[in-house]
Parts: sequence; structure tokens; C-alpha cells
Amino acid sequence: MTDNKDSKSRFVILTEFKKSQLSLRSFISRYVISPQDIDDVTQETFLRAYKAEKVKEKEIEYPKAFLFRIAKNLMLSEFSSKARKITDYIEDYDASDELLNTDNLESNVMAQQKLGVYCEAVASLPSQCRKVVIMKKVYGMQNKEISRRLELSVSTVEKHLTKGIRRLNSTITSRYDEQDTQLSSLGSNQKGTI
Repeated sequence: MTDNKDSKSRFVILTEFKKSQLSLRSFISRYVISPQDIDDVTQETFLRAYKAEKVKEKEIEYPKAFLFRIAKNLMLSEFSSKARKITDYIEDYDASDELLNTDNLESNVMAQQKLGVYCEAVASLPSQCRKVVIMKKVYGMQNKEISRRLELSVSTVEKHLTKGIRRLNSTITSRYDEQDTQLSSLGSNQKGTI
């Protein structure tokens, strides 16, 4: 009886995957740029759904929703991985021989601090606004492409960009004002002790 149930479960996921494959690929293409990545996420979605259903004791009630949820989670993981790679690349670049040049040491430290402030500012943006800003600034996508992928109007994309850039500038400016105040107070404390 168990073998019959397993084959029925696998058949449900397989059937649903075949029916939903085009809409699943369309959904994935809104967030993943290269055709190879779309293929990889689609294939990985099926494999994970298949494995999950095989392990479960009962049939998955909503296999289409289950497939889309897996695809979404995979893309979020991929996006986080790419963000970490960008950060790692920047850290590797900062750790290069150029840092050994003492003339550039101060400017490199300041550049690294600026990057950290910028990353924190981007992370503080509302979710949709953050997606638009990252797609524009990190991936260099055009507003029309962002609009298509996120299913937003071009004017909404532009509004998110405007809002995001204003908030980024405000956050960055306030952080630098805060740092200047701290440096000024540190400088005045040192003058009094010398």
C-alpha cells in the first residue's frame, strides 16, 4: 500500500510540474536574469518538491503553490548568495596589495566605511523599494526591465527609485554628520589632554 501511495504522490508532483512549468518559468524569470539560471531554478524546484513529497507521509494538498513557494525560496537564497559574493569581492579587493600602500590607507578605510554605510542604508529600505534599487544599481537593469520583472508600472519603479535614493542619501548624510560630531568631540578631548 505504501508503494502505491508513493507512486501516486510522485505522479501528483510530476503532473503538476508539467502543467505549471511555463507559468513557473515565467515567475522565475521575473527575478532571475540569465536563461541558464532560470533552467537551474526550475529544475531544482522540481527536485526539491519531488524529494519533499517522497518524504511526507501524506499527499501535498496544493502542489502548484508548493512548487511556487520552493522556487521563491530558491531565488531568495540565490539573491542572498549573490549579495554575499558582491560583498566578498569588495572585501577581497580591499584586502589586495593596494591596501599596503600607506598613502592610500586612509582613503581605503574611508571607502570601506562608506560602502558599509551604503549597504546598511540599502538594507533599511522597504522591501519593494530595496528590490528596485538593487536591480537598478547592482544589476544595472533598465526601468522597463525592472517594471516587467516586478510587475510594476514604469512610473512606480521610478517612484521607488526616487524614494530609495532620497532615503539612502538621508541615511548616509545623517551617518556622516554623526561621525563628524564624534570626531570633533574626540579632537577637542585630545586638545585638552595635550
